[in-house]
Amino acid sequence: MLRLEQAPHAPDAVDVIFRFAHSLKGSSSMMGFTEISRFTHVLESLLEQVRVGGLSVTPEVIDALLASADVLRTLLGQIAAAPDAAHAAPEALERVRSTIDALLARAGAREVLPDTAGASNRPGLIPPPAIEPAIPATGEPPRRRASDREEATAIRVAVDKVDRLVDLVGELVTTQTMLAQAVADDTPDGMVKVHEMVARMDRHARELHHNVLAVRMVSVRTLFARFPRFVRDLAEAMRKRVVVELAGEETELDKSVIEKIGDPLLHLVRNAIDHGLESPAARLAAGKPVTGRVRLEASQRGGSVYIEVCDDGRGLDRERILSRGRAQGLVRAGETPSDEEVFALIFRPGFSTAETVSEISGRGVGMDVVKQNVEAIGGSLAIRSEAGRGTRFLIKLPLTLALLDGQVLRVGNQVYVLPLVSITESVLPAPGSVHAIEGALEVIVVRRETLPMLRLGRLFGVHADAEDPTEGLVVIVEHEGRRTALLIDGLLGQQQVVIKSLEAHFRKVEGVAGATILGDGSVSLILDVPGLIALARPGAVRDVSTAGAGARAADSA
Repeated sequence: MLRLEQAPHAPDAVDVIFRFAHSLKGSSSMMGFTEISRFTHVLESLLEQVRVGGLSVTPEVIDALLASADVLRTLLGQIAAAPDAAHAAPEALERVRSTIDALLARAGAREVLPDTAGASNRPGLIPPPAIEPAIPATGEPPRRRASDREEATAIRVAVDKVDRLVDLVGELVTTQTMLAQAVADDTPDGMVKVHEMVARMDRHARELHHNVLAVRMVSVRTLFARFPRFVRDLAEAMRKRVVVELAGEETELDKSVIEKIGDPLLHLVRNAIDHGLESPAARLAAGKPVTGRVRLEASQRGGSVYIEVCDDGRGLDRERILSRGRAQGLVRAGETPSDEEVFALIFRPGFSTAETVSEISGRGVGMDVVKQNVEAIGGSLAIRSEAGRGTRFLIKLPLTLALLDGQVLRVGNQVYVLPLVSITESVLPAPGSVHAIEGALEVIVVRRETLPMLRLGRLFGVHADAEDPTEGLVVIVEHEGRRTALLIDGLLGQQQVVIKSLEAHFRKVEGVAGATILGDGSVSLILDVPGLIALARPGAVRDVSTAGAGARAADSA
């Protein structure tokens, strides 16, 4: 329908919609869903007038078509919830039907309902369904199958992915048989074969694990598909002209990530249209096209997926945000924050620069939730803005919430996992390179660069072997251009770990992203690099010693 609005003279769009409506009418009639059948017949009459040229594709016609889709979705939802109940037509159905009747009257046509012969009495229309719909002998509409109800939670999987899983299982079974034979042979040659088969089993298990996770990967096309209609309706409500551009729709994400990022994206797009894009008059005065642009683009870089939400609007008003931040006590007097720190204020709960409260925004609710939801799935959110040219929100997401490539490290008798992608280097502190400033905060100088340093032992309440930094090891991590040094006792190797939620068994701990079970059965905390970098800032609260209790709670669970 939106394609029809953009290309009103393209006949294929009308034909596609007409075929959908006609198929829906016939199917609903056959299944005994009378309301859907009769309403779709009226919709079909409107589409026929568009096809034959009796009606032009005006915004009013598109509004009626989109409203019809909403009504049909509501009716289908009622059937899904209670297939055996009789539902009265909602008020929205009658309103849309009245709108369509008015449009048909304008075209000199009228609604034609099925007659006793089951044929249309107006030429040009495809014959409507027969007096009464086909209902089973029981007199009741057929029940909806359980498999249909569960379809919303299903994942469509490409055949080649399933074939690869079958092949891997076959290889695994073959290797297992060969391993059993090798174990039975207690000769030196047999032991050599055992080691070979174990290595092969390990390789097959890793590949099987990788391919099983790939089954959960779905393209962001399913996520982006909701935005064209959403942007159109919101722009109309705001009396703005907006076009949405989608790119990188073939990029794949874990289904669980797709489900959790939908609402944050929806709010960012709403924010771009409401706050970012100017009114048509203001855009003309600024020398811009009347139609504003909102762009959603997804791309994969390394082990992460990036989703950008950009607009070509007025950009963030740095001085206004800073002024409101000072007024609310979020910025200290005399402090000169960077652009990044100023723009980050919009993620504070209750923060808003809107002078008036509208139905869409103005209460300072939403952007803080966006940031929390993104970080809750191991992602991060960054802002770039230029006055008069627009704003870009960059969301960094993990490919999956299930696996992590990590560096295992030791502090005292505790073992932690650090995301491998966040590590830039590991260095031995040189004598005199560590300095204390502002009380408990320490910095380390590495190749003439001064970095904040966190002692993980003190941070988590663990007795570290090395109190003298020169006797330990420093791991430097980076996130969104900010670098921090972590003082540890040693590195234990790299491995892929399965992420488990710490909040499910304990509670959220700053600087901790979750937990995992290591090969020896012990529980290890997975460190949250953005959280650790935040804790390294001056004035940050660094008492997270209860993380040790969190590990014990997760271990006992």
